[in-house]
Amino acid sequence: MRKFVRSQTRTLMDRLAEPPRLIQIVAGPRQVGKTTALAQAVRAFRGRGFSAVSVSADALAAPPRDWISENWDRANRISKSGRPVILAFDELQKIPGWSETVKLEFDRNQRQRRSARPRVVLTGSSALMVEKGLTESLAGRFELIRFPHWNLEEETRAFRRRPDYFLGLGGYPRLAEFKSDFPRFLQYVRDAVIEPVLSRDILLLHPVDKPALLRRLFEFACHHPAEIVSLQKMLGQLTDRGNVTVISHYLDLLAKAFVVTPLQKFSREILRVRASSPKLIVMAQALAAAVQNKTPSDLADDPERLGRWTENAVGAHLLRSGLDVFYWRDRDREIDFIAGKGSDLMAIEVSSGKRTHSASEVERLARNLGIQRFLLVGPGGVEIPRFLRTPPSHWLKKI
Repeated sequence: MRKFVRSQTRTLMDRLAEPPRLIQIVAGPRQVGKTTALAQAVRAFRGRGFSAVSVSADALAAPPRDWISENWDRANRISKSGRPVILAFDELQKIPGWSETVKLEFDRNQRQRRSARPRVVLTGSSALMVEKGLTESLAGRFELIRFPHWNLEEETRAFRRRPDYFLGLGGYPRLAEFKSDFPRFLQYVRDAVIEPVLSRDILLLHPVDKPALLRRLFEFACHHPAEIVSLQKMLGQLTDRGNVTVISHYLDLLAKAFVVTPLQKFSREILRVRASSPKLIVMAQALAAAVQNKTPSDLADDPERLGRWTENAVGAHLLRSGLDVFYWRDRDREIDFIAGKGSDLMAIEVSSGKRTHSASEVERLARNLGIQRFLLVGPGGVEIPRFLRTPPSHWLKKI
């Protein structure tokens, strides 16, 4: 893994090579390699004569706000001596009021000549960091580099990952360290990813009145990947009291924590989109595997489950690409995914043997919605591994 460099890491390096301008924000899920990317960048620039002040708020029990200013002052002293310096804060959202302090220090630096300013990088494990810190205090002062879960192409290049292993356990690079000890890896995901997200990342940054309900909702989504479920049905199956508004809000928090994304039904009318029953996409296959305690061999023995997980992998791959993603259904007629930007859309059907719909029928439904591009993923169309290794924007241009 140390030798493999993700494209997002190269973007970070390219921006650090420029004269210091904006704060670089590295945001993404836990355990996908943000800290490794930061270390790779720092190591590369030290080889070019840079200094670095690289610190982590995650390593401290309760870092004070002054801790930010103290490290910023260290970086300023180095940069004023004439040596370029990278100032890197890892998991900074842990510090109350961090964004106000960063704004103050950054604005102070703007009074200095550019060559005397540090290049600043911040990392965080929640999109709530962006919502509650950056947009409130640091508007106009940062660029965002999104670090998503790993895709099949990255895992294949870095670890020679088999497609069936990716469908069953994909998303996190540390799987390579566990080799074939899948139960141990699933326990790692529960302890090092799921628990911190639910008990720290979300609760730390946003008040949650019903933590147990939030947890049950996440588990429900992991048991129903790529399924369309009404909010009322979810409410009826969860043991904790709540209402539809609370469920909808908690789904939004899970999306901002990069673990579950509720897709809305495609419609030309935005109000109808917002009112639809969501299709639940688990953003990494390993999350569903950890909650269900399933391994790749379990999937191979259960075609129906494999079909659902395959569809989930396709949906997550589309979401990671940055496209707008929807589904469409009317009674028993369904289009698995509609993805694109603006009016540049394609309809996608995932063929896995679980449907009675024909590709021609789905393509006809798409055309009735005004969508002229159609892609079949699976038997009879683009092979699933090929689709998962290819940026979805490729298909938008090709079909």
